[in-house]
Amino acid sequence: MRRIMVTGAATWTGGRLIQRLEGQPDVEVIAVDELRPSVEFDSPMHELAIDELEFAHFFLDARPQALVHLQAVDRAAILGREKSHSRVVMGAHGLFGALQRCTTVETVVMKSDSAFYGSGPRQPSIVTESTEPRRTASAHTRSIRDIEELLAEVAGDLPDVTFTTLRFAPILGAEIGNPISRYLQLPVVPTLLGYDPRMQVIFEEDAVSAILHAVARPVPGTFNIAADGQLYLSRILRLGRRIAQPLPAPQHRAAMRALRALGNPFPGNLEDYLRNGRVMDTTLMKDSFGWRPKLTARQAVLAGYGRVRSPGTSS
Repeated sequence: MRRIMVTGAATWTGGRLIQRLEGQPDVEVIAVDELRPSVEFDSPMHELAIDELEFAHFFLDARPQALVHLQAVDRAAILGREKSHSRVVMGAHGLFGALQRCTTVETVVMKSDSAFYGSGPRQPSIVTESTEPRRTASAHTRSIRDIEELLAEVAGDLPDVTFTTLRFAPILGAEIGNPISRYLQLPVVPTLLGYDPRMQVIFEEDAVSAILHAVARPVPGTFNIAADGQLYLSRILRLGRRIAQPLPAPQHRAAMRALRALGNPFPGNLEDYLRNGRVMDTTLMKDSFGWRPKLTARQAVLAGYGRVRSPGTSS
């Protein structure tokens, strides 16, 4: 029986991943999060904060063979922007500290984000895994970089463990809810006047399949994960039959603040992204990681808007 611990089990991605793992023979899932799950699953849920000592003891007693860390996500909507940054980074410190004292773990998979690179006018048109990230004031982006740096330090101390980091493009789908998907689902979408950023996406079930692939076939390294193709924001909104409302920068910022006040939290890096966009090279994903998404970017957008039936993809 292979024991797999999943942190961030309360997220949509965590819940769907656990459902898929539960369908595999000889797998026991250890689900961990401090929040209520957004997707139902059968495995027992352990309500623990990963930055607390109680979790470290639990981790050592559980003795997992694989660790999937999904909790490197923006939880500003629930915890507030600065507290989310602190909890995510301190949680990683607690988790990786326990990992260094555990002798059973063979595989570590961490979900990261393309926001790692930042967005800016001087950024390369296509970023690779080795591209130097841009300076940023975004707490969300700083959290991601801090966690990746910490993971690299831990990996250096544990040469017998395979560490895989997956930097995902924005995940879209009919079920998942994240800042980008909520923004694109608005009936009238405020856009920046004079800008039409290039964007990559990945379908929600493909994102889960990529994590499953990393757990089943561990490959060390960091990999960009995105669907084939790129789309301009204007094209995405036309595919979704959404109304774009171009606004000058001051009015756009005011509109985003108003949306935040109405319960639509958008991270600080989103404005740069909507101005400059971001496109990642996925050569390593296909050639070294050995995985390809089933849906193209256009298909993922159509499925996310419910304009085509969401396919039941499998790993």
